[in-house]
Amino acid sequence: MSERQPTEPGGCEPGMEREQDHEHMQRPHPRVWIGSLADYVGGVLTGDWVDAAVDGEELVEAAKIIVAKSHSPGADEWAIFDYEGFGDWKVAQHDQLELVAQVARGIAEHGPAFAAWAELHDADSGMLASFQVAYLGHYESPEAWAADVMDDMGITHELDKAVPDALRPYVQIDYASWAHDAWLEGSIYFADDHRGGVWVFDQNA
Repeated sequence: MSERQPTEPGGCEPGMEREQDHEHMQRPHPRVWIGSLADYVGGVLTGDWVDAAVDGEELVEAAKIIVAKSHSPGADEWAIFDYEGFGDWKVAQHDQLELVAQVARGIAEHGPAFAAWAELHDADSGMLASFQVAYLGHYESPEAWAADVMDDMGITHELDKAVPDALRPYVQIDYASWAHDAWLEGSIYFADDHRGGVWVFDQNA
């Protein structure tokens, strides 16, 4: 059972949380403060906050409008001097605006998990496109993810059938070690969520 699929109404499996509920708790609204680079060098701040979750060309046009208001003759360069709503992804001052817009749209659509994926792959455009395939969900811990996978594979059920009830409490799968090995192999990546839990990604997707 994937964590992103609701369980019984009003509840979910222990150690798991419904992905829909988690990702909609606080949907980010990425924006950037774009300013005239020439003015900044000259000790003057000329710029404005701009919605970043737009088409790349639209963000570039917004930057051009801002630079057109520059106090420096011939100014034609801009830079990003501040940003918010990008989660784990760190926006650099001279990042291409088309890339910033791509990441911002992903965050606006998919939530903070997309920001973690972008940071993991340094916002590689090709990897950003694979987010929906690679994203396995949000879990309380790597162990919770491992337990969910084992349950999907039917291993937990097979143990229940094969081991006598009196001995079943003593026969446990080492979920923590299995999750750790998957991470070491590079097949799975766990990104910490500062609000609690982890985002899980399939690196082979």
